[in-house]
Amino acid sequence: MGQAPIDQQQKRARSAWAMALTALGIAPVNFVVWMYSMSSKHSNLIGLFLFLAFAQLVCGIVAIVFGVRSQRVGATVTGVLAAVGAVAGGFLGLVGMALGATGGAWGRPLRVRGRQLHPTLRNGADWTAGERPRATGLDPATRTALATLWWHDAQKEHASVPAFSRVSWLLAAAGAPADLLEWAHRAAIEEIEHTKACFALAAGYAGTSRTVEPMPDLLLGRFDPRVDPRVVLAVESLSDGCQLEDFNADVAAECAKVCEEPVTRAVLERIAREERSHAEFSWAVLDWTLAQHRDAVADAIEAALQSLERYPRPTAVAREYADLVRNADESLLRKHGRLPDSRWASIWETRLVETTRRVRARMVRGRTRIAACGA
Repeated sequence: MGQAPIDQQQKRARSAWAMALTALGIAPVNFVVWMYSMSSKHSNLIGLFLFLAFAQLVCGIVAIVFGVRSQRVGATVTGVLAAVGAVAGGFLGLVGMALGATGGAWGRPLRVRGRQLHPTLRNGADWTAGERPRATGLDPATRTALATLWWHDAQKEHASVPAFSRVSWLLAAAGAPADLLEWAHRAAIEEIEHTKACFALAAGYAGTSRTVEPMPDLLLGRFDPRVDPRVVLAVESLSDGCQLEDFNADVAAECAKVCEEPVTRAVLERIAREERSHAEFSWAVLDWTLAQHRDAVADAIEAALQSLERYPRPTAVAREYADLVRNADESLLRKHGRLPDSRWASIWETRLVETTRRVRARMVRGRTRIAACGA
């Protein structure tokens, strides 16, 4: 009669160890998936990464339960380590992916279900239009670095086109005036021109052209009817527009000042000028939401302003290209309009102070007007 409980306990012990070892086996596989996901070419693997992290967590929890019930300390501890590792790895992996996607400044970020997207590239020339820079006098490593950086910028600029289309949908959903929708579409057209110019610069440095792959993930970007479009417009205009695109303009202008290559400098000057216009568009959207829908958006704007310091700063070089750029001649990169990340950081901090000041002033003016009307 006493044999059955013992057999049951042994089965639980075996199950505990099986789940614990399975969880540990998943961990290195998911690490490899994460490493591939860090490159834009394999960014679609994020779903597999999250699934494996969840599977590791489930296996770890099951190992803990069976380990405790069978009184197997080793299996229980292994399950705890696997579960904690799944949670920590999932969190750090997502943070790493988000940070890895911040290299390159130009354009408004495109988000689908909270994830930044930009197209992968392939050989082709249908998006390459514009003058080519003179690449004579550049060593191969520097030419490769410049081409890669401009191709990355082209990806970001291309993503900005549907990003502004998304903004126009939100504006229409919120009942915005015609001039704001017109401005959104004009910005999208300018981003198309930026994309073509970036591809042309990259082609000039590389001696070959590339183009974009399809972006089927855009079909997943449905709007949630439970979300207030006025709030989304206000919050994203503050961070992605008022802060980020004014910063884009700041960086492009600084890069243009040090650039000695005429064609590249002209592109940088155009980007600086039009990104400033895109930032002003975002300020106009923010002003409209405050003027027309203050009760709906004021709290969200305050919260977004509080969290603005935690907004991921774009870096001069995406992490996946760091080694490639490190092999280039820094002085030649500068002559072709590329500033070091330390300069980007200082420009970001200056812009952050100015953005905060301007938003605060708008919030105070709004409260003052409300108080005056109440009196």
